[in-house]
Amino acid sequence: MKFRLDPFPKFTETALAALLNARILIFAIVVAKITLDRLYKYAMIVNPLGYDAQGEPTLDILEYKNFWTANEVYYALNSYGPKGRQAYLTYLFYDVAFVIARTVPMVVICSWAYKKAPAGARPGAWIPVLNMCVDLFENLLIFALIKLFPHRVKGLELFTAYVIQFKWFTFKTSLTIIFVSLFVGIFYGFHGLLADSVVMEEDRQKKLTSRNKVQEVLQNSAARRATAAAAGRHSAVNKKDA
Repeated sequence: MKFRLDPFPKFTETALAALLNARILIFAIVVAKITLDRLYKYAMIVNPLGYDAQGEPTLDILEYKNFWTANEVYYALNSYGPKGRQAYLTYLFYDVAFVIARTVPMVVICSWAYKKAPAGARPGAWIPVLNMCVDLFENLLIFALIKLFPHRVKGLELFTAYVIQFKWFTFKTSLTIIFVSLFVGIFYGFHGLLADSVVMEEDRQKKLTSRNKVQEVLQNSAARRATAAAAGRHSAVNKKDA
């Protein structure tokens, strides 16, 4: 069995065929933009101190933190206060829509750009889809922690921290695939054009050869007719002389 980066090639083909549509892509991008604006709005309610050095709002909340312990997760939720935690629930609602919408163009890019690459080197759509599933599962865990607050379930808090880390790992992997796909698309696109030009040149040569053969046949036929006509005239002259 040959090694493949994509263990689910049929799924990738199906997903690409379903999502490679201009209307779907535009709709997904518009939804992602609208929901992203909402995410920034509610993130500032969750954490009013979430500004960068230039005074711009940032997504400085739990799921964007590099936490590895249960206490870090609990203290973050505690720092948001009742209003912040309630806003976080609304944030999670918009985040679900954003994650799904964001995944659509990611799946298309990670699949379409590698169509002409060798089968074993195609990463497929499974990593962006895995990232989406992990992200949605993370939202579910955070939702549960907020609903349970102030009651602590340290195992769940620790598990949430690990899921957040895994989400970012799959997301960064997806971004790497997208970045590489730009070069892959250019490389195989150029080779595709080169191959097409070679095929076109071969077709042109074949047509030229066929045309030359036809002309040669016509010329030979004309020469035979001329020879036959000359022979006929010569025979007629000989008969008159006789």
